[in-house]
Amino acid sequence: MYEQIKNLEPAERVERMAKYLVEIPSVNSSGGEKKLAQAIEAILRSFPYFQKNPQLVWTNKLKEDQLERKNVFAFLPKTGEKNTVIYHAHLDTVGVEDYGKQKEFAFAPEKLAEFFKTYDEDEEVKKDALSEEWAFGRGMLDMKSGIAVHLGNLLYFSEHPQEQTGNLLFMINCVEENDHSGVIAAIPELIKLKKKHDLNYLAAINTDFVSPLYEGDQCRYIYTGAAGKLLTCFYIKGREVHVGNTLAGVDPTLLSSAINLKINNNPAICEDIFDEEILPSSCLMQRDQKDFYNVQTAKTAYMYFNTFLYEKSAEWIMSQLKEASSAACQEISRSLDERFEKYRRKIGIPVNKVQHAVDVYTYAEYIDYLENKGFDTKAIIQDVLAKYPELDKRSAGFEMIKALELVSGEDHPKVVIFFAPPFCPHNSIESGSIVDESLTESIETFSLSSSEIFKKRKFFPYLSDSSYLSMKETAPEIHSLITNFPAMEKLYPLPVEEIKQLAIPAVDIGVYGKGAHTWKERIYKPYSYEKLPQFIRVVTANLFQKAQS
Repeated sequence: MYEQIKNLEPAERVERMAKYLVEIPSVNSSGGEKKLAQAIEAILRSFPYFQKNPQLVWTNKLKEDQLERKNVFAFLPKTGEKNTVIYHAHLDTVGVEDYGKQKEFAFAPEKLAEFFKTYDEDEEVKKDALSEEWAFGRGMLDMKSGIAVHLGNLLYFSEHPQEQTGNLLFMINCVEENDHSGVIAAIPELIKLKKKHDLNYLAAINTDFVSPLYEGDQCRYIYTGAAGKLLTCFYIKGREVHVGNTLAGVDPTLLSSAINLKINNNPAICEDIFDEEILPSSCLMQRDQKDFYNVQTAKTAYMYFNTFLYEKSAEWIMSQLKEASSAACQEISRSLDERFEKYRRKIGIPVNKVQHAVDVYTYAEYIDYLENKGFDTKAIIQDVLAKYPELDKRSAGFEMIKALELVSGEDHPKVVIFFAPPFCPHNSIESGSIVDESLTESIETFSLSSSEIFKKRKFFPYLSDSSYLSMKETAPEIHSLITNFPAMEKLYPLPVEEIKQLAIPAVDIGVYGKGAHTWKERIYKPYSYEKLPQFIRVVTANLFQKAQS
């Protein structure tokens, strides 16, 4: 690769590498992640500095991974320095089914650009394509251009060693788009490097994408922390009946719908932080568990939400969800009581009381309830894990509660709320810290010379591997999380102490574009390939300068 780009301007180098990376499909959970990691490693090894120092490029394989996925590292040291800035990004993408008829061109930026130049269904996309200032393709925005920016800056500093005043560590992770297992696997590697070279990690700079927040928005947002995430799950058990007697039952799909209406996209039950992009919970799955047709109502329904964490804890989230779910279930119970009574009176049958009440438990409460009745919940859970070793991590929690229900013999309607993978910690940099001051000064300096409008915000509004480089959760908050997360130690072992030990301030200074995770995904080239790399170099220099002063 170096031979192809060595005579190009820095921005052209980044653009050429971004296009090359996009042309290598790396959809999450496919063999493409391995191929792209190999391609990134090969690019690094083509740089003259790493040809002379090949030991400073290496990979970190995921353990027991059938797809043989791996993280890619490169280290550009500065003699006698401990201060280190990490450049990190992820290499996997979401799928390409959304491209429809253009699916075959999902990884062909030039063909997509030509298609969109005549695309009359979306005038904004057409205008962007015709300007030739935007590049298209799956992963172009999220986030192979971000990888190319880091590669370009690593190459720049290797060619201009006089401008490098500290160590640079390049880290590209796999498996970001679902379980974040790539960055989790990289944590021991970061600790090992820290000890081996006596490093002081000043900050980690992620180049994950940023986008306009409203029509006409020209801000380039800089995020000084990462939002956390919980997958909040609901096991909903009703009371099944024949369709000829439905008012005597409790339909779990009705309960799940009521809970969904209470929680889904409801800003009243999410955090409130001024001038931050705080998002409410959103439903990612809702379905009953009938797998064939008959005239019996469903017995159970499953549902889960993406729930962001910013400054609050998992315990706070659980209390909010339980309160909302209890209110929803009480409303449904009253409604069923009223309808049952009206129905009986209408057909002239005596109104006998039928119980429509629904119990709502957190997982920790449900386990305590069963153990107080003498059930060995640990043994039941271990039996499920042994019986279904390949079970999807999201499905496992539901299967455990189903097994607990079966063994207990209980049959009354209930809702059990629990957490499932992935869990992303939340973090943010301290006001007045070296990182905070460096960003502020860099923004002031670069804005004057570039005419760009920057705005600092606290939490990156999407999900990010940066969550795993530092965490704000306290020991009691972690305990509350674990007790409501079935078999967390098996399904999603998180190296909490190691993350706290690293405590690397993480910021996102991202490439700029529109349409992430859609088939119209595109990046704005003038900023992302030319100005952004320059700005990151300014931030890097300021970080080293402040750390040394």
